[in-house]
Amino acid sequence: MTAFAWRCGALLFALSVSPAWAQLSPNVAAEVGVVSQSYTVNEGESVNELAVPVQIGVSLDSGLSLSLRTAYADVSGDGLTSLGGVADTQLGVGYRRALGTAIVDLAIVSNVPTGQTGLTQDEFATSTRIATDDFAFAVPSLGQGAAISPGIAIAFPAGPSTAFGVAAAYSARSSYEPFAGDSLSYTPADEVVLSAGFDAALGALSTFSLEGSYVIYGDDEVGGNTFSPGDKIAGTMRLVVGGRVARGSLLARYRHVLDGTVGTADRVVSDLRPSQARLALGLALGPPSTNVALSAGARYYGSIEQTDDLLELASFVADQQLLVDFGVAPVVTVSPGVQLRGSFTYTLGLADNVGGASLEGYRASGGLRVDL
Repeated sequence: MTAFAWRCGALLFALSVSPAWAQLSPNVAAEVGVVSQSYTVNEGESVNELAVPVQIGVSLDSGLSLSLRTAYADVSGDGLTSLGGVADTQLGVGYRRALGTAIVDLAIVSNVPTGQTGLTQDEFATSTRIATDDFAFAVPSLGQGAAISPGIAIAFPAGPSTAFGVAAAYSARSSYEPFAGDSLSYTPADEVVLSAGFDAALGALSTFSLEGSYVIYGDDEVGGNTFSPGDKIAGTMRLVVGGRVARGSLLARYRHVLDGTVGTADRVVSDLRPSQARLALGLALGPPSTNVALSAGARYYGSIEQTDDLLELASFVADQQLLVDFGVAPVVTVSPGVQLRGSFTYTLGLADNVGGASLEGYRASGGLRVDL
């Protein structure tokens, strides 16, 4: 573990032994699951991942909260070198406090590099494949080096049933060596995330929310060369309408990547697929404790206007991709504090209609959540 990671761990430990532990008994929530995903592209070329995510959260009446999240993943596929192991671990500390009519949330999250880096060329090719947005794998990367991310969020009432919030977070990342037997060092860009949101209660179980975010990147550095990723801007709208028997939902999201630069001359480069959009409809039948949710949606990756100066993407993904998702997700509360969750989503790619490779597959998951 790097000195950077040790500093992250030391800070989290110092917060975790706060005198708040001496107060009332903590509330503990633990969740473990299994996620199986399998997709075929180019008429039969498969990509598969089996993941076991684990997360634990502890909250105290004092407003202090602690969290741990990690996962095991195994990746395989046609023409791919198998890759598997424990992914990076995220440790988090949060503190919530009322300030007048507002609520202030302070948080710090550390990415501890328990996942594998130091990959062979073939393993790196597999790692690149599973990071592709189209697959939306539960574990898109096993190892990314150490990082620490402090943040603050403030929410305050804007009416009898509405609230407005703003947030800011900064992520600092350490260098690591991505390739086995190679001293080449890679330092990911630092990030600043700015966001604002609005929430309105339309009834006991009906809500409407809007959220916008802007991500500012520093410089990636590898082998003495620099690359500035393009900043990202995104907006999300959510609507839930209904009661205890049935609730309908609508989700709309759009994200765009601005131009980045390469090298000391700041040569402008465009993201290969700068636009992402998602639209999803849902229907939940039954009370929140035990219900079945049905969903249908579409995801778009790419750019409506393609230009000749863009490099072609690898053959396993399309320049533009339109995906449709159909899902079912049951939730069953078997006893107070014990809940079983499952889901199955079938995905079909329609990229052939816009000049790219096809994609088809599924995501199946099951999990157990226990609240103590």
